[in-house]
Amino acid sequence: MRKQVSVKELKEYCERNKPKQVTYYSENQDWYCVSDPCKLRMHFPIMLICENPSLICLKSGASTICFDRIRFIEIDTETTVLGTILTVYCGGSGATEPEITYKLIAA
Repeated sequence: MRKQVSVKELKEYCERNKPKQVTYYSENQDWYCVSDPCKLRMHFPIMLICENPSLICLKSGASTICFDRIRFIEIDTETTVLGTILTVYCGGSGATEPEITYKLIAA
């Protein structure tokens, strides 16, 4: 099931479902190019979600990755056995369409 939600609704979803880990793979990104020599595979046990400004921070020890200027998030619970796919749509407030997306796996 796919559902488009706001940052606030994502926060409520995560409070209800309590993911133990969020994973970011560069290979899962729509913009990823197979010939890229750098492949990132990062796992984060902590996800912080802020509504104002729209921000998601993933933390693991001393490492942090943050996504800001979030327009909305799509939650897909049926795509993979690895977990729930969260597609984060980001872009400036003046943009008519999101400028870039990031796929995360919440398990």
